[in-house]
Amino acid sequence: MWVARADDGYLFGGLTQHCVETLRAVPMLIESNDPRVRKRLLPETYDCVEDEEEWRDAAVPELERLFLSRAQLVRRDLEKLKKLEQLDSWVLLIQDKHCNAWLSSLNAARLALYALADLKPEHLERDGIDLAAPKQQLALLRIHFLAEIQSVLLGDVPLPDDSDLGECPPMPDLN
Repeated sequence: MWVARADDGYLFGGLTQHCVETLRAVPMLIESNDPRVRKRLLPETYDCVEDEEEWRDAAVPELERLFLSRAQLVRRDLEKLKKLEQLDSWVLLIQDKHCNAWLSSLNAARLALYALADLKPEHLERDGIDLAAPKQQLALLRIHFLAEIQSVLLGDVPLPDDSDLGECPPMPDLN
């Protein structure tokens, strides 16, 4: 995967079919009704049962609406994925104005993958993938891929400036 800064966002290219499938799963993971996912995304916050019920009545519906609206935005952005046939890869533009929605969606999807794969904290340690079953290993790879995209959107990954790029191929039309 490569990343470049565009005028109004981040351009992710060289995405494989596996990467695209992982990205397309993000809205579905956020919208999952699986109890493990719901528990991970909306954990208990109070020890007192009455306080917990009050919080759930007041906050959870709004949080659910927020998850849904962000999932819809991500889904719309994913509809604009472009396949570069000659390179057998995909390109995605994430506009700056959508970065916050993407960041929270990617984070929620990572939490959902963690829950659905029955991962444990030790799986996220340096050699944790060696402790994982094949299904868990795939979930870990997806979690790390989504984390890389988050890192770019957060500005944690230095991107080359124009002088570092040398001669570049023409940009694909993303409209």
